[in-house]
Amino acid sequence: METLDLSSALDLLGGEKDLLIELLQAFVSCERLDGAKLERLEALPDRTEAAKYVHFYKGAARQLAAQKLAASGQVLEDVLRGKKAGDIAALNKAFLADYAEAFEAIEGSLAVL
Repeated sequence: METLDLSSALDLLGGEKDLLIELLQAFVSCERLDGAKLERLEALPDRTEAAKYVHFYKGAARQLAAQKLAASGQVLEDVLRGKKAGDIAALNKAFLADYAEAFEAIEGSLAVL
């Protein structure tokens, strides 16, 4: 599974390179994923807001074909929504690591596009 598949992202956008660049720029300029905020939301009795927080970044990752981040986000979101069982602390760690890796790959891609 790739960290960032620009070819797939471009396909998803109908080959519109300018739109891809705009979406990549939006990803790096929007509010960064905050692990402490995520943990605070997860500590609430209702984890709906935590799931929404993860969903935001997972959705952006899917749109950009940041495959690892999208996959780890989906697993974490499913656990937060009670669809699956899982170790939230371990899933957070994976999600945050995948986010950092995707962020770096996206920044790097902007330098060459």
